[in-house]
Amino acid sequence: MKRVLKNLRELLPLGAREASVVFSGDVLAKSLTFLITLSMMDLLTPDEYKLYGLFITVLAAVNQFTDSGLHQSFIRFSALYRRTDHARALAHFHFALRAKILIVLLTAVLLYWGSDWIGATLLRTPALVTPIRVMTIAIIGGGMMEFILAVLQARQQFVRFTAVRISEAAIKTGAIYAGIFLGSFSLMLVYTSYAAAPLIVGIIAVWFVSSRGGTGGGYDWRDIGREIWAFGKWMMITSFATMFLMRLDIFMISPMLDDYEAGLYIAAAKLCTPLIVLAGSVSTVFFPKAMELRSLEEMRRYVRRTFSVSLPVTGMGLLYLLAMYFITPVYFDKYTASMPLFAVLFIGYAWTIIGNPLTMLMLSINRARIATYVALGQLLLTVVSHYYFITVMGSMGAAISSVLVWFIAGMVSMLYIYRHRHEIVNATRTERTL
Repeated sequence: MKRVLKNLRELLPLGAREASVVFSGDVLAKSLTFLITLSMMDLLTPDEYKLYGLFITVLAAVNQFTDSGLHQSFIRFSALYRRTDHARALAHFHFALRAKILIVLLTAVLLYWGSDWIGATLLRTPALVTPIRVMTIAIIGGGMMEFILAVLQARQQFVRFTAVRISEAAIKTGAIYAGIFLGSFSLMLVYTSYAAAPLIVGIIAVWFVSSRGGTGGGYDWRDIGREIWAFGKWMMITSFATMFLMRLDIFMISPMLDDYEAGLYIAAAKLCTPLIVLAGSVSTVFFPKAMELRSLEEMRRYVRRTFSVSLPVTGMGLLYLLAMYFITPVYFDKYTASMPLFAVLFIGYAWTIIGNPLTMLMLSINRARIATYVALGQLLLTVVSHYYFITVMGSMGAAISSVLVWFIAGMVSMLYIYRHRHEIVNATRTERTL
């Protein structure tokens, strides 16, 4: 049996094997979280579900803010140097770790003192103020955990990467399931679990990773900082733009629509969680590989490998879509009206599963600046498009607008990459001389 499994594994392309590891772990981790989402669809009304959805959205947005382009910068240079200059790659780790700790602590303080303005003024939901204050704990732990995931991704240690994600999901959902089982379920229990789990896992993961591999001495920290800044300043702006892009629909429908319709849209967006997992798994595997590319021929092989993974994964997403169309009316009839929204959003996420590994090549040809311009243009277009479509079509307008903007931005990025694909050789030569 072991020999058969070994032979099957060797028949799979390298990207597919690694994607299967990440995907399996993501499915297990996100399945636990997704089951909680489904359970709360049964326990909460659409109005209450809106409050839960806003908490998750703000948490994800602020976690994205603590990235500040640091993760992508670290992955870029760690992948670039890990084979040729291990000590320099290690120096990048220690520099990035210190920068991450500073960013996370500063963000947590600002979030706590700004909780009234975010909850009551910006989102017009005063009941969200206390959950946001609880969220500051989640930001500290979650920020450090996400950084360690970036480190493991850069080193392509996908088994450990998967173990960290599963551990966090198991602790978080275990506490919530225990509350449901004991009859003490409440939204505050959910908020506390989302705060405590990443803190526990983040502290352990940082200690485990930083205690191995050496100090990365022998390099001028200013030199490492300049290298990160030259690339990372564009990634920071892109990260901020992405932070708003990925949640702008929910941020805008909250004040523009009534609680019931907003709750239906948020439920549809949460039903897309497995699709987000699929897109994230593919991106996790291929991002460090895209950063290693040295020639046009390697780029062509990379593109072929992405399709060998992304197309079957998209097919799995389609099966999930069909399954939810049968399951939701039977078990979650309060949210049957969200199915058309879910179907439209599926089109957008299917596009990201296929397109994300290709648009990463923008960084391989050393065009982080162009990637930033695309993200900022996409953000501006999204604001205008969302406002128009939501005003005219309500929640369905938000779904249609999202898909249209994703498609336009992806096509612009791919066209630019295709026209400048030959510049990958010059890009890698330039970085090696920094």
